[in-house]
Amino acid sequence: MMRQRMILKTLVLVSLLLMPCASAMAWHDNGHMIVAQIAYLRLTPDAKARVDKLLVTPQGKTPLIHLCAGYYTPETCEKTYDPVTIAVWMDDFRGDSLTEPYAPWHYINFNPFFDGIPVRAGVGPEPENVLARINWAVNTLRKGTGRDKSDAEVLGFLFHLAGDVHQPLHTSTRYTAAHPDGDAGGNLFPIQMPPDAHIKNLHAFWDAAGGLFGYASPHRPLDAAGQARIRQLAKEVMKANPAETFSELKDLDPHTWVTESNMLARQFVYAGIKEGETPSQAYTEQAQKISSRRIALAGYRLAAVLNMVFENPKPLLKEEPENKIKRSRP
Repeated sequence: MMRQRMILKTLVLVSLLLMPCASAMAWHDNGHMIVAQIAYLRLTPDAKARVDKLLVTPQGKTPLIHLCAGYYTPETCEKTYDPVTIAVWMDDFRGDSLTEPYAPWHYINFNPFFDGIPVRAGVGPEPENVLARINWAVNTLRKGTGRDKSDAEVLGFLFHLAGDVHQPLHTSTRYTAAHPDGDAGGNLFPIQMPPDAHIKNLHAFWDAAGGLFGYASPHRPLDAAGQARIRQLAKEVMKANPAETFSELKDLDPHTWVTESNMLARQFVYAGIKEGETPSQAYTEQAQKISSRRIALAGYRLAAVLNMVFENPKPLLKEEPENKIKRSRP
């Protein structure tokens, strides 16, 4: 029996290592962790205490959230999470049939963009989408699930989805004669990039913030140097985009966040480039500027929501009937 368990653990570990990467991971690892770092720096003492209780693991204890091949042991666990790396947890567990139900959580086909073809009725958001799940996560955290592990998981969803929704191509799909069923948020919009960038489509270009932080993801778990780099990048983004310059920061309704991103997708993301082209220097610089501002705003808003969630006794968001989701643990 022991030998069978060891063989099973080995097979699971191998399957995890060979799992293909998902094609739509907003902001990639760097951007998501910078959003989380900005938010963490702006938490109130009460909110920080709650986040730390859920995501900072005491010495000798098992993390509430981890990805392991089999039971938790240091030898079989691929990844553990803290208040910064938790932002990439949702992307880490993507890629197999067991996690397919979570895929629509990352995006919303909001206000579909029909470019050069007639508007088609019946096209729009799926019931499961990033807006619905952000609202669900906020309200669930406010009430609490009664179990720290479940609360930690819902918190992990919120950290990630708050970043996703500020990436313009996670809120828009372009319908054209070439793509009558949509371009999957730019995933089917080919562009030309240097081979070492490993970028082949418009969605991936924007996930990489136009190359603002480079195109390579940091090795995890983050060592001291990796942690310092994320903190430094977060401070640089905050310096370039001070919180007091955002009138939008007062609006904590995620529907507004979706509307903003969708408008950016229409007015700039799709307007400034054609399929098969290499992004121009002007387009790249503007993409980096927009991405920096959206990442900063995502971090500021996430902190503001968490501060309210853990201090305000009233529900924060109303879930629209068409997005009503079962409130049990996902």
